[in-house]
Amino acid sequence: MAPKEEPTDYVIVDVDAESVRAMSLWHSSSLVRSFGARRNAPETRVSVGDVVSISIWEASGGGLFGGRSVVDTGSGSETLPAQVVDRDGRIKVPYVGELLVVGKRPSDIAKIIEQGLTGKAIEPQVLVTLPQQTSASVVVVGDLTGAGRVNLNVKGDRLLEVIAQAGGIKGAAHESFVRVTRGSRSTTVQLAAILSNPEENIYMQPGDTVYVFRRPQTFTALGAVKAAGEMPIDREEFSVAEAMGVSGGLVDSQADPSGIFIFRYEQPAVVRAYRPDTPLLVGNSLVPVIYRLNLKDPSGYFIARAFPVRVGDIVYVANAPGVEFTKFLRMAQTITSTIRSNAVAVSD
Repeated sequence: MAPKEEPTDYVIVDVDAESVRAMSLWHSSSLVRSFGARRNAPETRVSVGDVVSISIWEASGGGLFGGRSVVDTGSGSETLPAQVVDRDGRIKVPYVGELLVVGKRPSDIAKIIEQGLTGKAIEPQVLVTLPQQTSASVVVVGDLTGAGRVNLNVKGDRLLEVIAQAGGIKGAAHESFVRVTRGSRSTTVQLAAILSNPEENIYMQPGDTVYVFRRPQTFTALGAVKAAGEMPIDREEFSVAEAMGVSGGLVDSQADPSGIFIFRYEQPAVVRAYRPDTPLLVGNSLVPVIYRLNLKDPSGYFIARAFPVRVGDIVYVANAPGVEFTKFLRMAQTITSTIRSNAVAVSD
C-alpha cells in the first residue's frame, strides 16, 4: 500500500525550463487595465473656482463699451476684469446681470451675453475664455517630484507629460512608483513598467490624482551565503544568479548547491500553469510556493540566470549534508580538549 501524502500549505516546484516559461504569465499592476487607453480630451466646461475672461466687441464706436474699458482693446471693444466663478456658480456682466455659468461651455456663455446685450449694444460680439480652469486639471503630489496642479491641454495629456510639467521624477526608475487615483479606483505601478510599455502611459482625465513615491526593492538572503540579510534589487530584471552575486555567493565549505530555495507568494495564473490541480488555488488569492533549484545540474546555472527574484522573496541556500556532522565533530573535539586540559591540570 502506497504511503499517504500529507497535505501541505504550500506548493513545491522544481525550477526548470517549464517553470521559467510559466513566469511569463506573471503580471504587475496595470494602469491601462484599470483605466483604459482612451484619449478623452477634457471638455472645456466652467466649474466653481474657474477664472472667466470676457471680451466684448461692438460694430462701431460710441456704443456701450466704446472707449470706456478698463483694458481697451480698440474702438468699440472692451475686456472686462477677470472674474472667479463664485460658490453659486455665477458671474456678473454689466448690462446683462448675474449669470449661472457652471457646467456651460465658454461659447454657450458668450451667446447668452450677446442675447442679453441685444438692443443695448451695437451688434455685440462676445468672446469668453478661461485663463485658469481648476476643473480640467490633475493634482500631482509626492516626495520624488514637484507637487502642484497641472492644467490639461484640450489635445489630451499623458501621465508622463503631466509628471514632467510638475517637475519630473528625481529617483531611480526601478524604485520609483506612480499611483493614479481616479474616482474610487486607485492603481500603483512601477515607473520602469511605464517607461518600458508605452501603453501604460495613459491619458489623464480631469480630477485625477498622481502620487509619486519611492519604495526600496529588496529580497532576503538566508542560509549558507557569505552575506545573509536583506539585499537590494538594483535593477528591473533581477535573477537568482544575480541574487547569489549580491549576497556574496555560496560558502564553499557549507553550501549545498543542489538546495537553492526561493520562497514566494505567487500569482495564481503562474501556479495554475504547472500545478492546476492544487487545492491552494482559490480565486485570485496568492499561493505560497517554494521553488527548488539544483546548481549541481549544469543546466541549473542557465536556469538561475533566467529565473526572476521578485521583491519580498526569501532566497535560502541549504547546508551540505556533511555540515551538521562536521559541526558535531568540532563540538566533540572542543569537549575532548577541555576534558584533557582539566585532566592535565588535576595531575599537576
